[in-house]
This record gives sequence, structure tokens and C-alpha cells, in this order.
Amino acid sequence: QAHSCVEVARASRAAAKSCRERARRTYPAPLWLMQHFQKPENALRRADELYAVGQKEPALVALHDVLSSKRHRTWQPMMEEVMKRFLTICVEMRRGKASKDGLIQYRIICQQMNVNSLEAVLRHFMQLAHEGAQAALELAEKTISDKVANLLDFDDLEAEETPESLMLATIGGSADSKKRTDRLLVTPALKFLWEAYRTVLDILRNNSKLEELYRDTAAKAFEFCKTYKRAVEFRRLCEILRNHIHSQTKVDPKWKDREPPTPEALQVHLETRFGQLATAVEMELWQEAYRTVEDVHALTLLMKKPPKPSSMASYHAQLAQVFWVAGNGLFHAYSLTRSYATAKSLKAAPSEAELTALASRAVLAALSVPPSSPVLDLNLLEYDLEHEKTKRMAQMLSFPSTASRATLLAEVVASGLLEAAAPEVRELHALVERKQVPLDLAAAAAPVLAKLAASDACGQYDLPLRRLVALRMLQQMERLYLTISIDKAADAITVLQWPQIEALLVWAVKKDLVSLRIDYKLGQLNQQRNKADAAASSEVRESLAGFASALDAVNQHLRSADLEKHAAETRARLQEAIGKSLEEEHQKVLARRLVIERRKEEQERLAMEEDKEKSRLKAQRQRAEEEEEKARLQADAERRDAEREHRTREEAEAAERRKLAEQMAEQRKTMKVAKKKGWGEGGGKVETDVDKLAEKDRSELMREQKMLLMDERQEFEKRLESMGKRHDHLERARREGERDLLELRWQAQQAEDKKLHEANAASLALKMKESRAHDLQQKARFSRMAAAADAFTKRVLATR
Repeated sequence: QAHSCVEVARASRAAAKSCRERARRTYPAPLWLMQHFQKPENALRRADELYAVGQKEPALVALHDVLSSKRHRTWQPMMEEVMKRFLTICVEMRRGKASKDGLIQYRIICQQMNVNSLEAVLRHFMQLAHEGAQAALELAEKTISDKVANLLDFDDLEAEETPESLMLATIGGSADSKKRTDRLLVTPALKFLWEAYRTVLDILRNNSKLEELYRDTAAKAFEFCKTYKRAVEFRRLCEILRNHIHSQTKVDPKWKDREPPTPEALQVHLETRFGQLATAVEMELWQEAYRTVEDVHALTLLMKKPPKPSSMASYHAQLAQVFWVAGNGLFHAYSLTRSYATAKSLKAAPSEAELTALASRAVLAALSVPPSSPVLDLNLLEYDLEHEKTKRMAQMLSFPSTASRATLLAEVVASGLLEAAAPEVRELHALVERKQVPLDLAAAAAPVLAKLAASDACGQYDLPLRRLVALRMLQQMERLYLTISIDKAADAITVLQWPQIEALLVWAVKKDLVSLRIDYKLGQLNQQRNKADAAASSEVRESLAGFASALDAVNQHLRSADLEKHAAETRARLQEAIGKSLEEEHQKVLARRLVIERRKEEQERLAMEEDKEKSRLKAQRQRAEEEEEKARLQADAERRDAEREHRTREEAEAAERRKLAEQMAEQRKTMKVAKKKGWGEGGGKVETDVDKLAEKDRSELMREQKMLLMDERQEFEKRLESMGKRHDHLERARREGERDLLELRWQAQQAEDKKLHEANAASLALKMKESRAHDLQQKARFSRMAAAADAFTKRVLATR
């Protein structure tokens, strides 16, 4: 699961990057100026202002910037308003690619948080595209005063205009006004509506949360193709849906952990195919209808539970219509039979009248299947392309592989279809399917055929049934007559005209159903002699066989007593013989039983050994596959780690290189060398742009920076030398100028120092005299205490 999340995130980043690239190619280069908005409200307000003054292109760019910005990857309600306004402008400007890019970006935004918002936006987009197409058609109808149906005679919406057609359109007269209207109004509107449906289907193709919207979108696309008679677009739509289901169900080693489609998803796809088949039938695209039948068969094989009976009932009804148009009466009848059985098993079953009508159609369809010769049926064992095709179709539709008219009629009778049909249908079946038909079959069947032809549900089988009645009469005439006049045959077969009888006779002879030949010279229908003799001998043989069976039954009835006595005697002899050989047979049976048990044990032992060998080989194969898978996963993990490390290293180097470039750019802006007009050998300008510097290699950047620093150092040394010389000259001039001033100042200082010395000397002498006088006074005061101090000293010394 982690691996799957990583792959999904990587795919999302790749999709976002491709969308940005496509958006840059979609919008004109002067308008591709990214406007970074802090809030979606600001972008919406700015887009409204631009839209109000007629600047739709800048408004579209502003809204697309919000949708594609990583800053606004979290869904919020205002993002839905931004997306709707973006789609409104795209519809007005008919920007199909831009709308698809915006929807992809919005899907990335709200896929994990609010899928309902994506559904609302997609429905709003389809509604806007539909309203735009309707408005364009109404405008075109008013412009040339013609009906809408007459404006839809162009072949392909995706066909580009050639220079020749444009030249012819510009020089054409009033007769080309309709083509110009188609080219200017109708074609762009319908083309954008078609692209809108394709875009929505492409957005929803792998989204399991919006399967209902996927089905509704496909239904709207089918209705678009049917309404505007777009056969080419319908074929492309069928191929798109076919590719979608193939991409979901195919086995891809890269997505081993991807979950298969759920039964609900398969049911949605099956209902979509049923709608596709109905549209193909209404548009009479029978080849696409056949391919749709193949798609339905493939989906039913994938489904674990059977489809809904209501859907299968309508599906078999559509199959019946397809096979009727294709001329396959057998499968047409089988489809009606399945449709009746499915409709009868519904919870809300149709009324009795509807069931009777459906049963009558099924029985008449079975009767309308052309008969086939038994000889031809035997030859079908050989390889026949038509037979193989029929067998494959029967297998695909779950019909019997040995489908034939006889088995179908037997199934109709056994399943109760004949009893549920109308009385006139049962009467017709009794007339044409009995062994011996009268020569007045046409007169007896004419009222029934007339009544059936008047019915809306059964009228389509009138001609096949009349041909069947005529064929039965021709076969009966062949049994009864060697020759018969053409007039008598035409008078007897009143349900067809003679040209139709003639065509039927030729077809029956070709299919080996009759052996009659038309002789216009004699006005007769003749049989070939050898085939007539073979038919006569066959009928005589059958009659004799029946007569012999009847005689044998009479004989057994007359000799019943003798036969019982003979049987009793025979039974007694057999019992005696059996009693004699009973013991021997019993021993033989026991011996045979032992042999059989030994053989069974041997076979069981061999089977067990074979199972063990198979289990061992299977386990060995499984271990090898697990080891191989483990090695592959380890290799993939190592490869991803290496790629991640390489990517991380490249990103780190790029960040470091950009950081270095920013530092160098800031440093170069302050350099004196960078401010000069020329630098280096070529005299080029010093690069200070961070983006351009970041594109260079680190060694090249270091080399350039080193050269710049060396040049800056040399320049600095030159400036220092020049400043030193200037300072020397200034210092010499200053000293020469201050020499006289210093001498005068010295003399004045000498005089001041002398005066200050004299004053200090006088003051010092005065202080010395005062200190002398004070000291003498203290001496005189302390001399009075000299005798006491001497006495104290002596006393102290004496005590020691």
C-alpha cells in the first residue's frame, strides 16, 4: 500500500507538471504572468473585475493560477466558486484544453476531501456546454432560416479546415452561406460540447466514487450522438468507453496491488453498454452494435453475479432487433425466447397481454427460421467458416452451441411458449409443423396469416411465414407428384405470387430441401428421376417398416400363451445353469474384486505420488516466484532509494549552489571591479543575477569568484599604494608648515615653564619654613614628657 501511495503521489505530481506545461502552451505568452493570490476570494474578485471590462483572457489566467498553485491545494468552498467561474469563461471562449487542465487541477484538489464538489462542478460544466450548443443552433437557425436538422450534414467534428476549403468559402456566393454558418456557429458549438463529454469521461474513468456520474455522462453523450446524428463521434465514444474498461481490467505488473472493479462498477459499465447498444440500434449502426454485444459478453464474464433481469430483458429485445436486421432469423428467435423467459421472471412482470404478444412473437420468429436439410446438418461437422461464426456467436450469447430450427421449436414447445401464445399462432404452428400437410394448406393458413399481418407486433413475420407455407406445399407436391403444372401449383399456393414462388423454389433446391425443376417449355414442375426414386423408396421403406411393426404386435398378441410357456421354460433352464456356475462365478468375482482393489490401491498410490510431485513442483515454483518477486521488489526499492538519494543530492546541490550564487551576487554588487564597464579578458559585464549564477557549475562559480577576488585585491593594493603616497606628501607638507609654529610654541612654552618653576620654588620655600616652625613647636611640647618616659622605660626593664 505504501508503494501504491508513492506511485499515486508521483503520478499526481507528474500530471500537475504536465498540466502546467499544457497551460503555458494554451495561453498566449504575454498573458502568462503568474499572479500569486493569498486567498481564492482575491482571485475571484480580480477575475470579475477583468471580466466586467471585457478582459476575459487575463481573468482566465488569474483563475487558473489559483487552481494550479500549490498554496491552494486544500479544498475550500470558495474553490468551487472559482472553478465554476473558470468553466463559465472557458465555455464562452470555447477553450476546451484550458477547461480540461482546470478540471484536472480541481480533481487533484478535491479528490481526497470532497468528491461531491467535483461532481457538482462537472455537471455544471456539461450544463453550460449544452446550453451554449443550444444557443448556437438557435442563432444559426435564425440566421439562415433553416431547420436544425438541415444544419447537421457535416461529417466529422474533429476534421480540420484545409486551406483549399477556406479559399472556396471566401469566394463562394450565397449558396455557401449555410456552410459558413456551419463553420462559424454550429460546428464550434457542437465540437466544444463533444469535447466537454470526452473531458468529463476522461476525468471520471478511474474514479470509483463517481460511477453514477460516469454512467449519466455516457448517457448524455449517447443522446448527443443520437440527436445530432453523429455517427463518427459515436464510434469514437464507443472506443473510448472500451479503452476505459480495458485499462481497469487488464493485468499490469506495475499495479499488482490495484483492486479490481467492484460488482457495482461492473454493473454500471454493463448498463452503460446496454444504453450504447440501444443507441446503436436507433442510429442503425449495426457493426458497432455487434461490437457492443461482444463488450457485454466480456463484462458478463467478469461479473461474479448475474446482471439485473430487467436490463437483460431489454438487452435481449435489442439483440432480437439487431439479428433481424442482420438476417439471422435463428438468433433473432432465440433472443425473443430469452426475452420472454427473462420478462416472465421479473418481480414486476408485464401484463398477460404483453406476455402473450411476446410469446407470439417468439413462436412466429421460430417458425420464420428457414428450414435446413439434414444432409447439410451432417456436413456441418466439417470445417465451415459460417458454421464456426454461428457457433462462436451462440457461445458468446449463451445460446446452445448446436442451435437449429428443430431444437428451437422443441424448446418453444417444452418451455410452454406455444401454450402462452395467441390462438391464431398456435393454429398456424399446428398447420405448418405436422408431418403430412394437405394441398389446401394455403387456403387454410390464409385467414390466419391475414390476421397476423394486421398486428403491429407480428406483421414483420408475414413474408417469412408465407414462404414457409409455400415451402411445405412444395414439399408435399414433391411427395405426391412426379410432375405438376405451373398453373396448378400457382393456383394452389395462393399465399405468394409466382415470381416469389419461383425465387423460393430456386432457394429450396439450392438448400436441398426439394428436387423440383421448372420446365417453362412444358409449363411443368418436374422431379429429377434419381431423386424421385430415392424419395419414393424411402417412403416405401418407412411404410413397410411401420406395417411390419404392426404385424409383429398382432402376432405377439395372438401367441401370447405359447410365448409365456416358452419364456417360463427358458427361465427355468437359465436358473439351473446359473445355480451350477454360481460358486465358480462367485470365486471369479472375488478374484476380480481383489485385482480391482489392488489396481485401485496402485492407482491411488500413483495419484498420491503424482500429487506430491505436483505439490513439490508447485511449491518450488512458488518459492522461485517469491524469491524473484522479492529480488525485484528489493531491486525496485534500491533503485527508488538511489533515485531518491540522487534527487535529494541534486536538490541539496542546487540549494547550495543557489545559496552560493546569492552570496556571490551580494558580494559582487559591493565590488569595485563589478562596477566597471568591462571585466576580464573579453571585457564582459560581471554577472549579478542569482538565477543565471545558479545555472552555472560550482567549480565555474568558484573560478570566476576567485578571479574577481584577485582582481579586487589587486585593485585594493593599488588604491593602498596611491593612498600611502598621498599621505606621505601631505605629512611632509604639514611638517614643513608647522616647523616655525612649533619653534615659536617652544619658546613660549620655555617662558611659561620658567615662570611656573619660579612660582613653585617660592611656594615650596614658604611651605618648608612653615613646616620647620611647626616641627620646632612640637619638639618643645614633647620635651616636657621626656623624664616620665625614661622612668617608665626603666620600670618596665626592671620587671623583666
